[in-house]
Amino acid sequence: METALALGGLVTEAEVSALVGADATPNLQRAADAGLVARLRGRLAVNGVLREVFARPLGVGPSAGQLAAGLAADDLKVVARNLGLPTKGRKADLLEAVAEFFLDADNVHGLVKRLPAATRTVLEEADRDGGRIRRYGGGNGIAHRSRYQNRYRQVHPLDWAEEHGLVYRVTWEDYQLAGQVALAVRGADYRAPFQPQEPSVSWHTPDPGTVRRDAQAQSIAVVGLMSALLDGAGREPLATVKAGGVGVRELTRTAKALGVTVATVRLLLAVAHEAKLADLDERVIPTAAYDRWLKLGLHRRLAVMLTAWRELDYLPSSQTGPWVPEHSRSWSGHARLAVLRALGDRATTDLGQAAQWLWWRQPLTFGGTTTVRGMLDEAATLGALGAGAVSPAGRALLADQDIATAVGDLGEVTRTARLQTDLTAVVAGTPSPQLAELLDATAVVESRGTATTWRFSPATVRGAYDAGWTEPRLTKALTKIAEGGLPQSLAYLLADVARQHGSVRVAPVASTLVSDDIALLAQICADKRLDKLNLRLLAPTVLASQATTADTMAALRKAGYAPRQQNADGRDIVEKTRRHRA
Repeated sequence: METALALGGLVTEAEVSALVGADATPNLQRAADAGLVARLRGRLAVNGVLREVFARPLGVGPSAGQLAAGLAADDLKVVARNLGLPTKGRKADLLEAVAEFFLDADNVHGLVKRLPAATRTVLEEADRDGGRIRRYGGGNGIAHRSRYQNRYRQVHPLDWAEEHGLVYRVTWEDYQLAGQVALAVRGADYRAPFQPQEPSVSWHTPDPGTVRRDAQAQSIAVVGLMSALLDGAGREPLATVKAGGVGVRELTRTAKALGVTVATVRLLLAVAHEAKLADLDERVIPTAAYDRWLKLGLHRRLAVMLTAWRELDYLPSSQTGPWVPEHSRSWSGHARLAVLRALGDRATTDLGQAAQWLWWRQPLTFGGTTTVRGMLDEAATLGALGAGAVSPAGRALLADQDIATAVGDLGEVTRTARLQTDLTAVVAGTPSPQLAELLDATAVVESRGTATTWRFSPATVRGAYDAGWTEPRLTKALTKIAEGGLPQSLAYLLADVARQHGSVRVAPVASTLVSDDIALLAQICADKRLDKLNLRLLAPTVLASQATTADTMAALRKAGYAPRQQNADGRDIVEKTRRHRA
């Protein structure tokens, strides 16, 4: 059907077969039985509704006949004359003659062979760019521009193509390459992609127990990843870009920190936004709904994520930039459920083969194999698939039943950790919010998986003390969550860092007052008129001010003192009156 539309929508079986490189008659007959094509003047006419389904069949634009309908009568006469067609008669007759000319592949290939070299280069580049060409200063029509060029001899590479009906102006500066011409420019050896045989897949009968266990393990992992992502965003919000969404650099940094792929981070952010667990307007920040989500059992957390996944308003693609919505919400949800529904009771260890098979069976639903594979990977990541088959959670999603009930008990969140002598903390399963918060405050994540490992270091413990923890409180908190008690090496680390913490103190100072007259500085420090400077005695001869140098100078002079300003090197600054001139 795409090939028939790309050829102009009025074709013969032989023309379609030649372009796909195989006998297309059985497929065209099937399309005729379905009412998608009909016989017209010895050809097959494609049902017009398919032009809305295939916006760009085989990646080409509208046919020459469609584009020529927008030409003025005088411009249509110029095209007809250059094609060797009659130029007299009504506009409808001219349009029919031009459209009929381009329906003949031999005519189109003959025109392409006559293309000037510069024009052919422009058209080949246009085909690679989707058939659109930008030409500044398009002019007022073919006939008007032709007369102007004949007089002033100004020629553009597009002129020949436009005057022969190969390209058509669609806006003031944008031109569109006719569909049949785009195919001819690709060369006589070009063949449309055509796969008449159903792709083979290594299917097997799934074992329900294996499917459930694999899906549950993945579910526990993805719930933990969502918590890790949004906990991190709660401490340091993720930056967004002006175009919307999270930029590639931030996605890559986050993926590295979580130990997952960028695609997984995209998925988690999209699910979090859809489930209202995070706000993505200016920065990625968790919402109050996330705090409520953390209090749910693991199976109910997963149910929230899967429901949001079904409602996402985009389909996965091969893009590497920030995420941009591509489909309507209803269509995206339909496609995701269609993937699970099409798999049925089958199972496979090769999701790549499954993606090819799914796309072959329903190409319009999925758009491409990349999209199908992306949806399969998303389903597996979220536990809707397990061991290559639809899991109980996926079946509940299809039947619109309670997902949490179908998933079953995923176990309780882990509230304790094994603190080891090598200064690591290992948590099997999903840590509770309180446990994760404590370990994130005192250590850094080293690895994630079925178990999460944190590592303590002088820097991480110092960070905890900077955040307000004290050695007694931190020792008590870690002892409470330690399965085998607090190892001696960690206790020593907490004590050593606490002993050094705060031995050097840093305070902000905007400017300083220095004088050998100790009594004068004491008087200034006690002067109530200078309270707004927040003066503090650092040494008998040095006062610190919280105000800028200019504000401090002004306040001292207003109070009757006679200060002198110095630069950072201790040299006096001479204040000269500035004279203004126009």
